[in-house]
Amino acid sequence: MNIAYSVISLIMFTLLTLLAILLMVYISSAVAILALLLLPLACIFIMPDTALSFLSFRHVVLAEGNVPINNYHVMFFVWSALVGMIVYSEIFTWYLGKKETKKARIRAEGTKPSKNILSSFMGIVSKTISLFQR
Repeated sequence: MNIAYSVISLIMFTLLTLLAILLMVYISSAVAILALLLLPLACIFIMPDTALSFLSFRHVVLAEGNVPINNYHVMFFVWSALVGMIVYSEIFTWYLGKKETKKARIRAEGTKPSKNILSSFMGIVSKTISLFQR
């Protein structure tokens, strides 16, 4: 029975992880963090006995019975890893966006017209001069 509960726990945490990653990639990082927080809390409020028995399920006992590893330890590990990924992606996106706007501003200040614009301008000037010389 312990193996079945461990497999069910693994499936539940895998689904939570996939949901958070898909929300982060396709919708928003804020929505992913809200899902990480609200989904377990909603389960605890909706069915408290089942959720608490699920979270208190003991997988392994380490150090001669002194350190139990329960589902809530696994959930905190998943939370910390996913929140770290989400925050890192937000900071990285902000930094790259800041760097791109700085490059665009530098280019805008010191730009020269391209050859196509310059050649078309010279063509217009030469046509104007030829009109005045008639």
